[in-house]
Amino acid sequence: MRAAVFYGGHDIRVEERELPEPGPGEVLVRVRAAGICGSDLHHYRSESPWARRGPEESGHELAGEVAALGPEVEALRVGQRVGVEPEHLIGCGRCERCLAGDTHLCASRGRRGGAVHHSHGFSEFDACVAENVHPLPDAVTLDAASILDCYACGVHAVHLVPPTPASTVVVIGTGAIGMTLAQVARSAGAGRIVIVGTRQDPVELAVEAGIADAGVAAERGDPVEAVREATGGGGADIVFETVGGKGRTLTEAIEMSRRGGIVCVLGIFTGSPELPAQAAFSRELVLRWSNSYSRWNGVSEYQIALDLLAAGRLRAEPLITHHFPLEQVVDAFAAAADKRSSSAIKVLVHP
Repeated sequence: MRAAVFYGGHDIRVEERELPEPGPGEVLVRVRAAGICGSDLHHYRSESPWARRGPEESGHELAGEVAALGPEVEALRVGQRVGVEPEHLIGCGRCERCLAGDTHLCASRGRRGGAVHHSHGFSEFDACVAENVHPLPDAVTLDAASILDCYACGVHAVHLVPPTPASTVVVIGTGAIGMTLAQVARSAGAGRIVIVGTRQDPVELAVEAGIADAGVAAERGDPVEAVREATGGGGADIVFETVGGKGRTLTEAIEMSRRGGIVCVLGIFTGSPELPAQAAFSRELVLRWSNSYSRWNGVSEYQIALDLLAAGRLRAEPLITHHFPLEQVVDAFAAAADKRSSSAIKVLVHP
């Protein structure tokens, strides 16, 4: 089979690899769509807090069709359209956190049989744990299903910090995580949503698509002052930070919050971000991190996201801006990494 192999940084090569064979409790998935995640771009820019282990296949946002069943798999069938929950979130199943349903907080997360295990969405086929493979209803396209990982991150964040009809919610970031989170917050009943981005174009898209009620672009002025003006000077009830990296978005999130407000951080920081402790203290803010997702009251948050998508309460289509075949995966990463030039939000690769 053909697969993208990541050697580090911008060195990505499409090579022939051995077709994986599904083992007990696994299925072979023919990958039809795979999204480029912000964490993939951290590796691409050589800024990731997690070191790569050498030449490897990658891609954890994926959807496709069941191509073969391994032993002991009875709940799925060949030819079934499926979304795949990323396998770097697998827990050991035995520790305190796993038994509580918080597999994403397992100290051995992403390991099976002691070996590191992860998804291979930028490949023609991937052998996947059957429990992580979710059948798709007819209403959900493969393209939309490939970004369910993004929606599930939003579902988890909204479970941790639930908005109400009285809440003014600010989402910092107009990438896929910010846009999908804003949609999930809307579906959860948030009263008013303001989205904050660097550039005007994605901010306008978010407002025009009904993802946000108002938008703020940093290239047009100070985003903190703009949010304060949009909230009558009081600040936001909840601020979700979805950018991370090396910027000062955590500081901005704190400065945008009302007294007694909540800041929830989804963004992956590649260094130690500035933290204005005095501002947070004087406002008596709650500062909460949201790391991926797992289960909520025993129910898969990935499945919750899928159910919302199937019910038409989330719309993936406005967010999927670019499509590339596997042989052009280098171009796909270049487009995803330079959004100012490409105007990309979510870039898909189609093996």
